[in-house]
Amino acid sequence: MRPHVICHMLSSVDGRIDGAALREVTGKGEYEALGAKLNGDAWICGRVTMQQHFAESEPFVPVSNLPAGRQSVHVARHAASYAISVDTTGKLQWPGSDLDGDHLISISSERVSEDYLSRLREKGISYIVTGATSVDLKRAVSLLGEHFGVRRLLLEGGGHINGAFLEEGLIDEVSLLIVPGIDGRHEIATVFDGVSPARKTAFPLELKSVERRESDVLWLRYEVLRP
Repeated sequence: MRPHVICHMLSSVDGRIDGAALREVTGKGEYEALGAKLNGDAWICGRVTMQQHFAESEPFVPVSNLPAGRQSVHVARHAASYAISVDTTGKLQWPGSDLDGDHLISISSERVSEDYLSRLREKGISYIVTGATSVDLKRAVSLLGEHFGVRRLLLEGGGHINGAFLEEGLIDEVSLLIVPGIDGRHEIATVFDGVSPARKTAFPLELKSVERRESDVLWLRYEVLRP
């Protein structure tokens, strides 16, 4: 059984997600405190977000570009909580096997190099390889449940990975903090981005709750409705 996926995000009134720009109008610790209330046992981000906030500054450069191809899931260890990175071709370098006490799992496609997987094993990092050219998100999420026991997964990515999860029908809930500020800049990332332009209708939601928080932050929770 795949995990229950909650997309937990913070945005401006106009849907932009540049945290640095919103810092002055965001209640301190609000995002983390409300995330804890969602009772997730894992959280997941895309490569860009992980590079900005958690990974080492220099990308991984393989000695050989030989693609790893099909691989079995590598479980370095089981843990009470997990930090999960979607890194399609294996670019991120990690200082260790944990992020703030959460065991690290890297998800890549079959284009990832054998060198990169070897480095992950050396670091004690778990990994999943799925999808010939891009990550097969549906299978990856199922494997998180099957091999690591993940039951509630918090999706905290950038707009493109959030959009990819949405298009694949993998998001069950949206937890959105709207802060009292407007970004207004062109080409700043939004909560959901990169959905196919062929889609002409919005994804339907059902409101579960609204809560006014400190500093006039609104916490909205929605259920994603299935067709």
